[in-house]
Amino acid sequence: MTTDERALVWAELQSATRQRDHSFRQPIVLSVDEEGYPAGRVLTLREANPDTRRLRFHIDIRSPKYTHWARQPVASAVFYNQAERWQVRTRGIAELHHQNDIARAAWRASHPMCKRTYLSQAPPGLEIDWDAPVFPPGLERRRPTDQEAEAGYSNFVVLLVEVYELDSLHLSGQGHRRFRSEEEHHSVRRLAP
Repeated sequence: MTTDERALVWAELQSATRQRDHSFRQPIVLSVDEEGYPAGRVLTLREANPDTRRLRFHIDIRSPKYTHWARQPVASAVFYNQAERWQVRTRGIAELHHQNDIARAAWRASHPMCKRTYLSQAPPGLEIDWDAPVFPPGLERRRPTDQEAEAGYSNFVVLLVEVYELDSLHLSGQGHRRFRSEEEHHSVRRLAP
């Protein structure tokens, strides 16, 4: 991966944090579950910082993925732009931030409807009755006030992923191009696609 390719990847990731319809906005992010299997889910990319090489996502502390990353702090993400036929994969170290300055700043910057997610009365993935309310009474179809949303802060966690490897693959009928950057070794290599 050339310096230009690395800059291109980070610029695209940054664009995804600002454009709701950007193809890199909701990558598949993987953890390792209790049995050692990869566990993937779609998360929304909230921030991409090329200077610190960090990606930011938000998760619920009651979710199994929180336990996965608390137990084994490694994360991988797969981004795909179908129109460009461009895949970016990242690997890195996961950091969980709960009820600290990083979490509070991210909470304050979050949209009220995003905060509503953390007001769910049951942990993510728990089987519930068909007619059971998901949110507190009155919040099923409206955004919470700041005061109402605050109750969800205790469930809110910031997941930061410090990226140590980027793999960029451009698919093309004229020939694929693939690059990998390993930050810990400061090496840039072109790979056979």
